[in-house]
Amino acid sequence: MFKNFIPIVNHSLKYNPSIDGLRGIAISLVLIFHIWPEYFSFGYVGVDIFFVLSGYLITQIIYTKLEQKSFSLKEFYRNRIRRIFPALIVVLITTLIIGYLFMFPSELEQLGKHIKSSSFFYENFRLIGEVGYWDESAALKPLLHFWSLAIEEQFYIFWPLILVFLYKIRLNIILTLSILFLILFTIPLIIEIDKFYHTLSRAWELALGGLVFVISYRYKNIFDVLNKYKILIYLAFIISIAISYNNTSFSTYKTFIIVFFSALLILSLSHDKSKTIFSNSVLVFMGIISFSLYLWHYVLISFTHIFGFEIDITIGLILVFISILLSYLTYRYIEIYARAKSSYIFAFCLFIIVLFLGLAGSYISKKDGLPNRTHLESNENFEKQFIRTSAQNDLGITLTTKVLGYKPTNNYVKSTSDDISKKFVLIMGDSHAHTSYHGFAEEFKKYGYETILLANSSCPVYLGGAMGKNLEDLNQCKKKIDTTYELINSNLDIQKVILTTRMGYMYDIGFGIVDDGGKPWNYHFEDFFKNKNDYNQKEIFFDVVQKTFQYFENNQKVKFYYLVENPELGFSPKNCMVRPFGLFPNNCRLTLNSYLNRAGEYRVFIYDLSKKYKNINILDPKDMYCDDKYCYAIKDNKMLYADNNHHSIEGSIKQAEYFINDLIFNGENNVK
Repeated sequence: MFKNFIPIVNHSLKYNPSIDGLRGIAISLVLIFHIWPEYFSFGYVGVDIFFVLSGYLITQIIYTKLEQKSFSLKEFYRNRIRRIFPALIVVLITTLIIGYLFMFPSELEQLGKHIKSSSFFYENFRLIGEVGYWDESAALKPLLHFWSLAIEEQFYIFWPLILVFLYKIRLNIILTLSILFLILFTIPLIIEIDKFYHTLSRAWELALGGLVFVISYRYKNIFDVLNKYKILIYLAFIISIAISYNNTSFSTYKTFIIVFFSALLILSLSHDKSKTIFSNSVLVFMGIISFSLYLWHYVLISFTHIFGFEIDITIGLILVFISILLSYLTYRYIEIYARAKSSYIFAFCLFIIVLFLGLAGSYISKKDGLPNRTHLESNENFEKQFIRTSAQNDLGITLTTKVLGYKPTNNYVKSTSDDISKKFVLIMGDSHAHTSYHGFAEEFKKYGYETILLANSSCPVYLGGAMGKNLEDLNQCKKKIDTTYELINSNLDIQKVILTTRMGYMYDIGFGIVDDGGKPWNYHFEDFFKNKNDYNQKEIFFDVVQKTFQYFENNQKVKFYYLVENPELGFSPKNCMVRPFGLFPNNCRLTLNSYLNRAGEYRVFIYDLSKKYKNINILDPKDMYCDDKYCYAIKDNKMLYADNNHHSIEGSIKQAEYFINDLIFNGENNVK
């Protein structure tokens, strides 16, 4: 009955339901991790299980045929194409159609790049430097999961060539593969490459699977030992998954543990003829459709995020059901048909289709995401607001280098003039200072002031407030802060200073789509690295802000303004734009209470502290963004945000216009 429901295709190897059951566990782990990462943070290791399985099974196919004198490279690559390309084509075409119908030009332009890199199997390299796997914004890339498929395909190109070469020159293959495994394992430990996405950071996992097979092929008595201790292997496998709970970054050493015990488990299951817990029919079913399920599930999850839906339990279960249904249909009516075709012409046609999809993706990206699609609503003005201004300009570098005697290392360095005889306003802080600068520069110019930006990314310029993910980051931050105060104390005529930063530094937890809301942010003050067990980030934040206020209270040279952080949305402002056909939610505001709950402690602290110092002026943008019920991302048909907390260009201008009269004409405490 089960076989009638989901027929099993002919395999190059003798069929083993327990191996499909292990595949079922691996894909289930990946599925629940991507849908509910906060509850199943260990699920990402399913990919590592797949890597070992692939290395083991591909080596088994190649090596046994080499021993039988029947291996053919041409046949091997044909089989890989008919195994992988049919489902790949269906998923890529579906993704492209959905993107064409519903995505904004900037989104479709990005998707086009990823369709190209997914079709040509270098998606892992595209993602290096583009997005971290655990970043919240990763959910907005429908083809992000193709990184692992790219690594496997790259492995399939080179691995058979290596095995054929080693077999023909008659070297000790176990020794040679052991040396190769050790080299591959060592590479990411000693060379500065991306530890998660780079092929050379992951090839050792597939190579270990291959090595384990060759050892088992040469030493068949190993199965008697494994069978004797199989319960312990099962337990070790479960424990190796559990130790990855709550990981937010990739660890080669932890990964080795799951890879090693996965390899032992695969060995045990491969020659265990008894019925095991892994041959359970549900797990086997999940394993049989696992390839299609891997391709489909993340596309559906990502589009759910992109279209503005929050994935709760109900939507998560719907995504599970649709993913499994599409995967079953793809396997039943696409994969089975394609894998029964032995024609090289058929395989070549599949290759041409994938090549065409890659070229189509390239065309879309070069054409700026096809902005002239007739069914699109006009969001052109809003889309422009998601483009950031440059981080530095020549005038800023020239001016600060003249004054300081060296080129600053700060991330954001700008100026409207390099004439040191002018009077200046300094905008200082973090990336919020960067996005505030444009508007202030335009407004102050009208009153005869030049404007300087000196700010840092995730490095607030509070006295003693250096932060970092590690000590190296923190020490770099210290230098940037010192540079800022050196400029303030220089002979340059700086008459006003506006300091603005995120309030989130007082917490070690993210908020919103930019920094992975609800998860550890991992930027810490220096005391964290000295006294981790008794570290209180909030208290240190309060202390460094107070020290900064004291400094400017005693500084008679400048008039100081502290710009309170604007409301953080907690969602992407792209959700504010109208998507075609009106099928998706259009949420563009948050309740005033939710903003005050998030920022209340921070706001009370800033206002209480400012009362102690007569030279501290507070700029509060709350009333610019909020009425008595809601805070808005769009006002007067202007998009105020570039992401969930940074100003857009129009938001920057609107903020400067809101404050400029008080900045120029009013010197009283607590300006707004």
